[in-house]
Amino acid sequence: MEKNDCRQSNSSEEGELNKEALIQEWMELYTKNVYLLAYSIVKDKDLAEDISQEVFLKCYRYMDGFRNESSIKTWIYRITVNTSKDYIRKKGFSLLQFPLTLLDNFKKSASSETEVLKMDEKERLLQLVLSLPQKYREVIILHYFQDLKISEAADALQLNENTVKTRLARGRALLKDKIELQEGDVLNGS
Repeated sequence: MEKNDCRQSNSSEEGELNKEALIQEWMELYTKNVYLLAYSIVKDKDLAEDISQEVFLKCYRYMDGFRNESSIKTWIYRITVNTSKDYIRKKGFSLLQFPLTLLDNFKKSASSETEVLKMDEKERLLQLVLSLPQKYREVIILHYFQDLKISEAADALQLNENTVKTRLARGRALLKDKIELQEGDVLNGS
């Protein structure tokens, strides 16, 4: 009987080690994307870091409940969206301000002027995306920055696929207007 108890204990320990290895793998694969998605919702670096940590704690805690109805990536993004939105609702967090320098810890050290210009262009685009209303920002981040299919984005946001398509189209139109306006300001010397 004691041998059985030892096997169960070892099996339980092995299960915990497997869960830890799996969560470590997920963190390596998705930390930057979870952070970016959380940031796109709350627009606060420190808060996005806290949310990212909480997301992976929730993933660890609820890993056994994952039913493979969607991909792990989609499941993690759904947890990120829900955790971010919950925090905003609970804390009454203001989305009005966000820093001009975004994701400093994800910037690469530039080895040439071209790299600096590319990074600056990407950051400006990301800033424009982050200035969109949340419902458009979310779908654009998930679809274009996180490479989710429309069905996966719909699943992550718990929306109908047609709603995601509509929001993508409207978000792209708003983004195009913002880009044209910004380019017009640059050409006019503003």
